[in-house]
Amino acid sequence: MTIHDADLDATGGKEGKLNLNSFEIIEPLGKGSFGSVFLVTKKGEQPQKYYAMKILEKDKVLSQNLIRYARTERNVLSLAQHQFIVGLCFAFQSQSRLYLIMDYAPGGDMGMALANHRRFTVEAARVYAAEIVLALEYLHKQNIIFRDLKPDNVVFDEQGHAMLTDFGLSKTGVGSHDVSQSFCGSVAYLAPEMLRRTGHSRSIDWYLLGVLIYEMLVGVPPYFNTSKTKLFENIQQGPLKIPHTMPHDARQIILLLLNRNPQKRLGAQNDAEEVKQHEFFASIDWDKILQRQGEVLPPTIRPIKYDPKSSR
Repeated sequence: MTIHDADLDATGGKEGKLNLNSFEIIEPLGKGSFGSVFLVTKKGEQPQKYYAMKILEKDKVLSQNLIRYARTERNVLSLAQHQFIVGLCFAFQSQSRLYLIMDYAPGGDMGMALANHRRFTVEAARVYAAEIVLALEYLHKQNIIFRDLKPDNVVFDEQGHAMLTDFGLSKTGVGSHDVSQSFCGSVAYLAPEMLRRTGHSRSIDWYLLGVLIYEMLVGVPPYFNTSKTKLFENIQQGPLKIPHTMPHDARQIILLLLNRNPQKRLGAQNDAEEVKQHEFFASIDWDKILQRQGEVLPPTIRPIKYDPKSSR
């Protein structure tokens, strides 16, 4: 399988084709599902802006048969223009690498925030969940299933608002009644239908939202066990343990989202509208959330250890 220019072409616009020399690499940010990520600036750009550059090694992508994932991520990022989804700013390739230049989220990811806070307040979790609902609603309207919703794939901007990132496992071209048969996801965040390999629809994203709300409020995913075998057993048939201190509306939405029957799950019939109408979101003004006016936790802004101006 080969990678063609059409699969990941430059989006340099009037500035012509971009390449690695168009950017200054500041420092590593970490590793995504399928590549390393670096903090960069675009040379000559004023005012200066920071970006996250994901670099995918073509030989690894090809040898691990990940071409579909690299293409999917690029395609989803190109399609997605939403305030709660990380945007793709530029894309180009060299002979050996693929480059995706995305919005930089200086507030880190939700996994790091949960490690620092242990768990979130109900009000903060409600706003984050509402922002994610709007992002999922947008993706579903584009016939895209996210399929990899987890704390590590939710990042925060400089104001602390949530944004979805890492779309390598997404599925495009999925209508409201379509079913996918592929198997993918992160171990602690696999839905029952994924484990059963009975096919899944867009309601899988609502199951994962339930997992995320639970983890935001409790500090660990539901059904968690260090044994993978026991974890999978718990996901498919174990009892759901919800702390008695959890508010009723939070408990109810978690129970409805984590319904093991995807057809009976909250969101299965009327997608995001159904989820938005649940009492857990009764205090949410959806127009205000869309305008990024929800009260979120102050983000822990990641300090940049290197000033690019000092090297010039």
